[in-house]
Amino acid sequence: MKVPRHRGPTALQGSQLKPAEDTCTVVILGVPRGGTTMVAGVAQRCGLFIGADLLGNLEDKNFVNQNLQHMTAVVAERNAAMKIWGWKYPRATDYLDELLPKLRNPRLIVVWRDLLAASARRIARGESLSQSLAMTSRIQQKNLRLTQQVTCPVLHVSYEKAIRSPIPFAEAMAAFVGGALPSDLAELVSFMEPGSYKPVGSGPAVQYDEAEEN
Repeated sequence: MKVPRHRGPTALQGSQLKPAEDTCTVVILGVPRGGTTMVAGVAQRCGLFIGADLLGNLEDKNFVNQNLQHMTAVVAERNAAMKIWGWKYPRATDYLDELLPKLRNPRLIVVWRDLLAASARRIARGESLSQSLAMTSRIQQKNLRLTQQVTCPVLHVSYEKAIRSPIPFAEAMAAFVGGALPSDLAELVSFMEPGSYKPVGSGPAVQYDEAEEN
């Protein structure tokens, strides 16, 4: 029997979010310079709260270089305040082994990007091609192992396919986080164009080069 190929920008591991009254915590991860800022911005536009006073790369300082005790306290505060929320940090696998059991109905969004493109900034900084590719590959392998071990739903995202199919990608995102497409689809498409990511709900719009993503 011929197995159909998956051609869309996303692949779902597990189930979609149940009706809107359900609760969940969404973690967006990938690799540095791997497109997670674009994905987080789309999730935000589809209604997912990913933090206040965000950094330019849409990262919540409460989940960047913080200890487990601090992050656990923030999780409890967010759970008390809202049913559905999340955050973005490319290297969240550095601490998810410890933090994941503390999350309420967790679900992961894992962003995959071409290995050479994701390694470009390291190469530009003077690292060797082999070292740069190896480092990015190790992070991707760590993310893959996480998806193989968890029982929670996972939305796998192809960065390259997402930017070529912005509306289908946003539809999949909205369904996964229990949100809805934004009313201004032209702004959404403009935001997803590489090189000019403009955060929403985190202060004035800024120009942001995805090559500077953590």
